[in-house]
Amino acid sequence: MSRNSRPRFFGRGIFALSLVLIMACTTSNEPVNTATAGATPQLEATVALFENVPTPTAIPEPTATPAPTPTPTNDSTLPSVPVDSGLDVVFADEPDQYLLFNQRIIEGISSFDLDITNVDEVFKHIFNRLPDEVIVYPSENYYYFVLYAEERQFWGNIRLPAGARDDGELSFAYFEFEEFPVGQRDGITRSKFFNEPDGVFVRKVEPYAYNVEFQGKTVKFKFHELRQDRPQTFPLGIGETFIQRTFDESGLQFFLLFNRVENYFFWVLNEEEVIPDTLNPLVGHEDDVLLAKKSGFAFYVDQAHGNRKVLAAIRRLSVNRNDYYDGPFDQLADNYADETNVSEYMQRAFPGLRNRIDKFGYYLDQTRPLRVAISTYYTYLSSSDLNQFMTRLKAAPDPYFFASRGGVVPTPFVPTPIPATAVPEPTVVSEPTAVPPTATPEPTAVPEPTAEPTVEPTVEPTAVPAA
Repeated sequence: MSRNSRPRFFGRGIFALSLVLIMACTTSNEPVNTATAGATPQLEATVALFENVPTPTAIPEPTATPAPTPTPTNDSTLPSVPVDSGLDVVFADEPDQYLLFNQRIIEGISSFDLDITNVDEVFKHIFNRLPDEVIVYPSENYYYFVLYAEERQFWGNIRLPAGARDDGELSFAYFEFEEFPVGQRDGITRSKFFNEPDGVFVRKVEPYAYNVEFQGKTVKFKFHELRQDRPQTFPLGIGETFIQRTFDESGLQFFLLFNRVENYFFWVLNEEEVIPDTLNPLVGHEDDVLLAKKSGFAFYVDQAHGNRKVLAAIRRLSVNRNDYYDGPFDQLADNYADETNVSEYMQRAFPGLRNRIDKFGYYLDQTRPLRVAISTYYTYLSSSDLNQFMTRLKAAPDPYFFASRGGVVPTPFVPTPIPATAVPEPTVVSEPTAVPPTATPEPTAVPEPTAEPTVEPTVEPTAVPAA
């Protein structure tokens, strides 16, 4: 629909921009007794977003006898929305279902009141519609949103990067979302780091909370706290090390594990917390492969280690679209980088990275903020493609190694014998002191996981632009 052909029933005076803020809902400080805790854009188990807050009024009965006035809603703990925002909803304190009305989408895509090419104007528009307090669930600290405007859909995020927020920096980025991308992206993409010169002030108020002030409005960003103890529901194998717990923007939470014998990473579903997806047996592999209905994640059920579910593959479409189901690689536990020491294991997996990355995995020798992507799983194009991959995976001498290489393993493949006793933990090295580069982040499509070469992996892993 062109600009000139938009419906006439939307008057110029109607505020018609629809904003959908995506986030997950679990308590931040108390362990949930159900199924996962932890990746990002961002939205978790139960998704608590908008809730209409009714204004208590006395409703007369048909008999003319006035009904008793309902007990007023206690709005004191509910964050307010700016009066001039045109929105009549606020975020609820308690987890609840999320309801989106098609009316708001139509009104949003039919509106031309916002200059979508002006990153400063879009940031102001988004920030003014945030409640007074938000919870950031994804573990790389992205607070995701979806915006409908000018006949298009835009996905973006506000981020307080672990390596830069104490210096007063806030990252903001958005891009034109394509449901079925074909070829290279050519839509609108904007990004910017905001700080004091822009009128944005970032201040730490709690160990895992920051206030952001902009043009007289203050929003408290609370980071969801993640336990970093080793898995409790399955045993680690010989030669395996627990690295960290993560929270993906899909709402699923993961354990990142490392094989010290063959030096590779792999991801395991965290079933100690809520799992906001339905896992069904994959046709043709009903005994040991589960396919997540919403996210499309395919899990190999490791019966030898407590039936843990190892992430084996993700949908290629999600990678191409850069949606919330493009894999957990972009949601490392940045708030816990010092204690998890993930950088050291990256350098063990890829020796060419030695002394070239900081403690978060950002490259120190690049002008753009690029970081290492732990995309240790396959990306499948179709159900038949996935079925064939899982057949090959189960036939491999080491299924985890096979999955971590995206189905491409060195040839000839001779697995290193695992000793009877556990391999000692690696010596912890001092963390690099450099912080991620502060160049303007690029919210471009995430590169597809790159298959490893047919020689032992001495080359660099895939680099991902910081969003």
